[in-house]
Amino acid sequence: MSKKNLPVIKVRFIALTVSIVMILISVFSMTIGGGFNTGIDFESGLSQRIQVAPVGLEVTYNGSSAVEIALESNFVTITTRSDAGAFKNTFSAIEYPTSADLAKALETVDGVSVNVVNGSLATGKILSGYGFPATLNKDITSLNFEGKSGEVVVAIDVVRAALSDLSGVQVQTVGNSDSQIFQVRIGTKEGDTQSSMEKSVNGDLAKAFTAEGFVVLESNFIGPKFSNSLISGSILAVFAALVLILIYVWIRFKIAYALSSIIALTHDVLILLGFIALFKFEVSSTTIAAVLTIIGYSLNATIVIFDRVRENRGLMKGIEINEIIEHSVTQTLSRTILSSLTTVLAVLPLALLATGSIRLFAVEMMFGIVVGTYSSNFIAPSFLYWISAALEKKKNKR
Repeated sequence: MSKKNLPVIKVRFIALTVSIVMILISVFSMTIGGGFNTGIDFESGLSQRIQVAPVGLEVTYNGSSAVEIALESNFVTITTRSDAGAFKNTFSAIEYPTSADLAKALETVDGVSVNVVNGSLATGKILSGYGFPATLNKDITSLNFEGKSGEVVVAIDVVRAALSDLSGVQVQTVGNSDSQIFQVRIGTKEGDTQSSMEKSVNGDLAKAFTAEGFVVLESNFIGPKFSNSLISGSILAVFAALVLILIYVWIRFKIAYALSSIIALTHDVLILLGFIALFKFEVSSTTIAAVLTIIGYSLNATIVIFDRVRENRGLMKGIEINEIIEHSVTQTLSRTILSSLTTVLAVLPLALLATGSIRLFAVEMMFGIVVGTYSSNFIAPSFLYWISAALEKKKNKR
């Protein structure tokens, strides 16, 4: 029987060595190696997503009604409100394919005037940024369009140079470099507010690209108090999950099973966090969701094996505990591999095709599933063997 079983206990020292090496790399990545790339959730400050884009049209309004302009990828809507009611005029990119065509259409609305800066831009690539829908008046409202392919692309170093006067600023490219979208993050200093920080960032960008040469797509501000509470809450959530799991497994099984489960789960969390730190993935609330998901996934796989161990201990009387554990792991191996493979295949499209936090969540999940599968089949059974043997030896001495 033992020759057909997976030699989990026989290779336990090899598995332990591999785990120690991975944990040491993780600890190095989290400390000396530069630590975590914390997102705006965990590091107070301002986070803006900006897009460098040319101005196509300049719109003004000289009437007495309240007029609002809203932008979507394929539509421009002007809403006029007066005592007579509200009237909407919608212009589609299909009917008005270029910015020059769109300008003529917008001027059909009473009181609206349009100055064409670049009439060759595609209406379907009009950008709705921070501040839209916008109220039209005598002041110019600039409409930006994503530049045509083949035009000069602004390098990320140019954006970094534009913001070099701001201390601690971080700039990253979002998506394809041709889209000219950049994520700008800057930490808070004493006395900083969202308004003052936005003014500083946008002022420096305006010097490099003119005030109308870029669009703020998104702007988020996290204060120090909220950031600190989110960090402490996340740590508490992970710790509480491990404590509750310890109690649950202790009640359902025995202390040896509970301790083995917690060791394996702590092992998974440390290696996953080290992986995130090593590759400088952004740490946000999505990361905590991935960690908690992996804890649940890994625990489920471990419980299936431990349940089989408990069952086999009653059926295989007189057999050594190491053989029972190896036999139990072997019996559940196909189920564990198929479950892990199915989950990885389900998450893989998100890792390849998604962007932002969803993609990071998928990548972290895939790595966590691999580590969790390894720990459930090698680390948890090995520690179950060691702890069970130690408790049995202590019992015999008594």
